[in-house]
Amino acid sequence: MPSNSSTKERSSPEAEGLPHIDKLGVLRCNGSWLSLSPTPEAIMRELVDHIGEAVSRGDIAKATWPAGAPHHHAIDMHVHRLRPRLEKLGLTIHTLRGRGFLLEISGGPSAERRT
Repeated sequence: MPSNSSTKERSSPEAEGLPHIDKLGVLRCNGSWLSLSPTPEAIMRELVDHIGEAVSRGDIAKATWPAGAPHHHAIDMHVHRLRPRLEKLGLTIHTLRGRGFLLEISGGPSAERRT
């Protein structure tokens, strides 16, 4: 009997190899995890929610500091600190000059776009 994909249960993002941040701010991907403090967590939530897509600095700033970013380089500083920590999870943040950032799973296709 042919399988009907519409009747299958959806698997968790982590089971599909996608990064996931739990309610306690723990980022999980590829069997590894990383505990995030509040500001990096907010930045990563925005990037994870749009994996494989460009995310503007403005969108990240709004999600991270609703009252306004403390300094225009604050996002760059946090992304710079996150990059080496994300390597062990197989994640890479790319800078898109003049547009923002893009999160992708390293070593794989440019993070299958979720539809």
